[in-house]
Amino acid sequence: MKNILGSALIFLAILVAYFLAVNYFYPDMVTRGQFGDMFGGINAFFSGLAFLGVVYAILLQREELGLQRRELELTRNELERTAKAQEKSERALSKQAASLKITAKLNGLSAILQHHNSLIEVSNSARYGIDHVAFNTNKRNAEEIISEIKNLIEDK
Repeated sequence: MKNILGSALIFLAILVAYFLAVNYFYPDMVTRGQFGDMFGGINAFFSGLAFLGVVYAILLQREELGLQRRELELTRNELERTAKAQEKSERALSKQAASLKITAKLNGLSAILQHHNSLIEVSNSARYGIDHVAFNTNKRNAEEIISEIKNLIEDK
């Protein structure tokens, strides 16, 4: 802010000094007008330079817009590639979740089967007394679990 204020004060001081110098060296209006007309060519030159500056700025903006379009296109392509990779990852995770679900079922069924096998051993053991009804019931339950395990394995 101080730089802008200082620059404005310097510009104002130069403008006042210029006005006082023109009034001092050219006291009458006719010579002042001739003095001002002397800068007409320079005025046209600087106006032309300003116009060229505007044209150059437009060309730079055009080039920047082209680069920005290209960057947007690359970004769009990268987003499409990322979306495809994410979909692929989602499918893989779904398959993995399904496999884990089947594995959990198999583990549970295996534990139940182990339990029924131990019941079969106990009910068929001479030490505990042979119980044919319990033996047949446990054997039937074990066969059902074995069948369910086979179905799960075949579905994989």
